[in-house]
Amino acid sequence: MRRIVLKQGQSPGDILTMTRAVADFKASYPDYEIDVHSPCPEIWENNPHLTKLDSRDKGVESYNISYDEINQSGWSGEHFTDAFRHDIEKKAKVSIKKTGIKPELWLSEDEKHWINQVETEFGWHGPFWVLNAGYKPDNELKYYPHWQKVVDLFNKKHGKKVKIVQIGHGDHHHPDLEGVYNLIGKTDTRQLIRLAWWASGSIGPLSFQFVMSGAFEQPHVVVAGGKEGVRWHIYPHGRYIYTNGALPCCSWDGCWKGGALGKCENLVHGVPKCFAIIKPSTIFDAMDMYYKGGALGYDRGK
Repeated sequence: MRRIVLKQGQSPGDILTMTRAVADFKASYPDYEIDVHSPCPEIWENNPHLTKLDSRDKGVESYNISYDEINQSGWSGEHFTDAFRHDIEKKAKVSIKKTGIKPELWLSEDEKHWINQVETEFGWHGPFWVLNAGYKPDNELKYYPHWQKVVDLFNKKHGKKVKIVQIGHGDHHHPDLEGVYNLIGKTDTRQLIRLAWWASGSIGPLSFQFVMSGAFEQPHVVVAGGKEGVRWHIYPHGRYIYTNGALPCCSWDGCWKGGALGKCENLVHGVPKCFAIIKPSTIFDAMDMYYKGGALGYDRGK
């Protein structure tokens, strides 16, 4: 038996993506004791694959797990979850059987029976989508400027029966939207996970909300632009709106710019062109498709 601590110190969406690799690692080696140390322990609550370990104890192995294969993802076609699995294999010197790409989130039976936050805050008993319309101060290239028009289109057709709930970290940049319930800065990580579980689906950029939807196998619309590679992120059940191939700056892979990698050089009135050319009606149509196809109705569903 081996006792192994896996360390991952990045954003919640990255850490949640890693859950698939950890589950497959444990399934391949059920006698191993495995723990994960990360800034988001809430993601790992109720996870049946983990054993609490102290990396300082004798006999405990410790590895920093990352995803170096992101640099080859444009031509390799690897999924984000594959990169984590391969890094564990390389560093722990094991072979892990892949079972899929779905992330994992585990809710307790008590959590599933709590009244959801939208009902307690706003008195709404019906279905809702969660919308992350913001972006981190260090990553402006995930910003889409026309969320209000998307909300207006959705509310015109579905607003009497389905609501949109705006979510996000209070320290990030978020537009003031009308026609939504506002929970910005009012959820910790575990509250957000429970909120996502109750939701019909999610809308937003390449961020934590769509990975939660991937874990819950629920509808989600991702406004990706041309920032990152397409196959790197995509999950079943999702509509992934990308512009890779439509612009010379992201003709094959994403540009991978923004934040520490540099500023966008293809702006339209201050907005990256890969986002500016996406029409609000395209995003609304992607949401509306779930109702037209029958995957969603107007019941709350939980």
